[in-house]
Amino acid sequence: MTTTALPAAPPAAPALEVARALADPLRWQIVELLAGEQLCVAHLTEELGVGQPLVSHHLKALRTAGLVTTDRYRYWTYYRLHADALRLLAHHLDGLAHAAPNGTACRRAVDGQAPPAEIRSAVPQGGRPMPFRDQPMDPVSRQTFARSIESLAEEFRGIFSLETVERYVNESIDRLSGARVVDFIPLFVHRFAREQLRALAQAEGAIIKEVPEVLFVCVHNAGRSQMAAALLDHHAKGRVHVRSAGSDPTDKINPAVMAAMDEWGIDLSQEFPKPLTDEFVKAADAVITMGCGDACPIYPGKRYEDWELQDPAGQPVEVVRRIRDDIDTRVQQLLAELVPASA
Repeated sequence: MTTTALPAAPPAAPALEVARALADPLRWQIVELLAGEQLCVAHLTEELGVGQPLVSHHLKALRTAGLVTTDRYRYWTYYRLHADALRLLAHHLDGLAHAAPNGTACRRAVDGQAPPAEIRSAVPQGGRPMPFRDQPMDPVSRQTFARSIESLAEEFRGIFSLETVERYVNESIDRLSGARVVDFIPLFVHRFAREQLRALAQAEGAIIKEVPEVLFVCVHNAGRSQMAAALLDHHAKGRVHVRSAGSDPTDKINPAVMAAMDEWGIDLSQEFPKPLTDEFVKAADAVITMGCGDACPIYPGKRYEDWELQDPAGQPVEVVRRIRDDIDTRVQQLLAELVPASA
């Protein structure tokens, strides 16, 4: 059998033209039929149960859009799909699907909406604060937070609704709006929202705790509680899950604290001050406070301790080392009580 190819089909039209050509139901049926085999007008007329002129009209429209091409065999003209046109449309739709924001964090403010109550115009020393969520958000940030919502909704599917996940991401954006490490803000928001959702699920019994949960709380979550959490995590090696928070968190971790911990090979550069939340307290088995007074709510059935420690704020690294060493001694004692050596 020999075939004679007709002139090459026109190049695939832009995605919009392809979509427009497929908008007619009969053309869609033709494309579905041609996806299975090459057919001529007589075949299509029989399959569709319509007149030959109508089929020819729609085939012409599909050819113009670059969706079909033809081959000549003996006395017949056979039609086949031009796959590149479909791939063009599929690629365009896939791009839209990935870019589409799912969360309320990505909604554009309505004209005339009341401005934020507080506007920070100054750039603090050490970095730029994150823009407030009520101000216009750039497209990259919008997509990043939308992907975070989508990821968390999938992780907590069957536990929390999409609306709950959206709310926690939105609250995380607001709570972390003063952080100076702008490049890491999307990561911080994702991690903080994830920890809150996980803590809430643990408190409600939707996620079973496999190891004890310990929460360290100080005022700024920039020094003592950060060191305690990092040291316990270092010594526990997975036998305990640790969180830290501050009753009045600052915008960055104390550099002297980071330096003192780095001396022991413990990196705090990816950590950030986090606000104290009710979810964190409810999920904890042990709550260790460090000079934050009565800020931490009390729930029955939990172990509460208050460690009297010098505040490293404003202290040189030589002083911070002593505070670190004191915390390390207490942390190792706490670990021994929570997870006995024989466990």
